[in-house]
Amino acid sequence: MQIKCAQCAMPFALSNEQVADAIAILKNDSHAHYDAQCPKCRRSTKLSKKSFEIHPLYKKMLEE
Repeated sequence: MQIKCAQCAMPFALSNEQVADAIAILKNDSHAHYDAQCPKCRRSTKLSKKSFEIHPLYKKMLEE
């Protein structure tokens, strides 16, 4: 999953393991978010459930 840092605007990718962790967190609590850490500035970018629902595969994983 490709995202852009909210602080330094550097694009980076989440690994499949990070996406799986994020989906597990979002399944347990609908109001939760996932903090993706930027490899450049080390700040967190919050990802909501909606950001994962855009991709059809991740949406299917959330519904399971």
